[in-house]
Amino acid sequence: MLLGRIGISFAVSVLAIAGLACSQEPAQHVEPVAASCSPGAHSLSHAGDVIYPETGNGGYTSVHTDVHLRYDTGKNQFLAGTHVDLTDKATHCLTDFSLDFEHSQAGNPAGSPQLTVDSITVNGKPAKFAFVQPTYPGDPKGQDDPDPRAHQASQTNPVGGPDDNPLPPACSPQLGEDDDDDALNGTECPANKLLITPQAPIDDGTQFTVTVNYTGNPGLHRDAEGATEGWYTTPGGSSMTSEPLGTEAWMPLNNHPSAKPTYDFYETAATGKTVLCNGQLAGKTDNKADGDFPDGSTTWHWHAAMPIASYLVESIIGDYQLSERTADDGIKYYEAQDRHIGAAQQKKNVAVMDKHEDITGFESIFNGPYPYASDGVVAGIPGTSDDVEEMQTMIVFTGGKVDTDTLYHETMHQWWGDNVTESNYNMTFFKEGLATLGEDFLAARDDAGGASDGSKFEQSLIDQFNDDYGSGGDFWTVAPSKPSPSDLFDDDYTYTRPGDTYLALYRILGRTNFIKALTTIQQTYGGATITEPQLEAGFRQFMPNQSGACKDRLNKFFSEWFDTGYPAGGGDNRPQITGPGLAGSGFDGDGCTL
Repeated sequence: MLLGRIGISFAVSVLAIAGLACSQEPAQHVEPVAASCSPGAHSLSHAGDVIYPETGNGGYTSVHTDVHLRYDTGKNQFLAGTHVDLTDKATHCLTDFSLDFEHSQAGNPAGSPQLTVDSITVNGKPAKFAFVQPTYPGDPKGQDDPDPRAHQASQTNPVGGPDDNPLPPACSPQLGEDDDDDALNGTECPANKLLITPQAPIDDGTQFTVTVNYTGNPGLHRDAEGATEGWYTTPGGSSMTSEPLGTEAWMPLNNHPSAKPTYDFYETAATGKTVLCNGQLAGKTDNKADGDFPDGSTTWHWHAAMPIASYLVESIIGDYQLSERTADDGIKYYEAQDRHIGAAQQKKNVAVMDKHEDITGFESIFNGPYPYASDGVVAGIPGTSDDVEEMQTMIVFTGGKVDTDTLYHETMHQWWGDNVTESNYNMTFFKEGLATLGEDFLAARDDAGGASDGSKFEQSLIDQFNDDYGSGGDFWTVAPSKPSPSDLFDDDYTYTRPGDTYLALYRILGRTNFIKALTTIQQTYGGATITEPQLEAGFRQFMPNQSGACKDRLNKFFSEWFDTGYPAGGGDNRPQITGPGLAGSGFDGDGCTL
């Protein structure tokens, strides 16, 4: 726990020896300078956060990452030479800092990572490193709190458990598929914080490069709802989905959605294998045979000039057939399928993949221009997952089948979640609701005979809302903005109810203003993140009537739909403000809407 950490009094001596890297002042001024240098935070969460409070790292911003993998597909092994170069910028004078890296799991369950850090350099100089546990964000005793309760997992705040722990959780538990949600409350958090201590402190505002050399077997992260994500092995190599935390099970990084560096990928595999990553294929280099690749190898370079959130980083290596074409608008479209998928299913997949350009164009009507230079779909053969994820610029279907509804959903994510990213995990509803809206638009398009507007299109949206609004049971019980880790991806709370919120907003603002709101939010927050107040303000500015009373009504609408959980049953136990022409009431005849 205390390995590599530096208290203030100890830091004075260390900085004196280190030559005052944070200042050009003479030696007698060491003490005040030392006080201005401190460790980077081990989390980007806020005090009291419950959903993955252990993730992210402070003291720096992530600028760019070069990923260098040398991968043996037969052994699922990263070979010597595998490393990442992370270019970061210090936001204060740093004595040390951390990364997220799930190098192993307790008991080494099947599919878990077994990775070893071989060495680390900072700006080319060897650095000390150790793995430490996270501490709950905001702990007044600091990151090295000697109380073991400060380093415990839980679904709830406070932790509770057998020791009656009154402290907030330091991490969300890693559950197995059959575990009860609260089964691991009160257990110790794994030591997945890679703590790095450079030879000398890093000045505030300085850009620096961290190189982490590592080898071993990448694997899967177990999340707080009992699912897994990360690096899946397949008959010919690998596939992946990573939301919310799986990237740290195969590479060290600042693993938080708000950390969005740009990327270059240089990935080497045996000749004949295909590498798929974010961005555009920038080139391939054939290498001579060596001890690792007796029949030769190929290094693939993919360039991603756009910021990418941690859970959207993509690296797939295996037996994939890759094609590309450039559309009239200059966007490059990639299609890739695992060669182990049967010929009949591949043909069906191609028929859906070929709709991607049309889907992207259709959704651009509502969101504004597609934000990237490339767009792609991957069909992978099932390994240990049957998931789909909107990996940025290259949507991944790991179950071997590509379907139209899901492709509409995941393409919508390229704007919402990818270009404009949630600021923290409790904002997952914002982007999943908009992606669900993409499916609603598809249904309306089908009902309207392929049109993107008109009376049949509008009536379909109304009917879809009214069907959901009649829901009872537990549909309304959890506020979308206040999920627990175990229900972060619940169909009702995170997808359908937020999607209905946007359908109501479509009616409240009117089609034209709703589209203006979406496109303006894209222009304002593209490449960055968004908070709930910023999202709501983005819609509020396009209220047809800007009176204080109408804005107050819209504020109450957001509170009811995003922030309020109701008793089970529906009826009076649900949001009461809807929109013109929809079931419910709240804006009809009040002069606020068109």
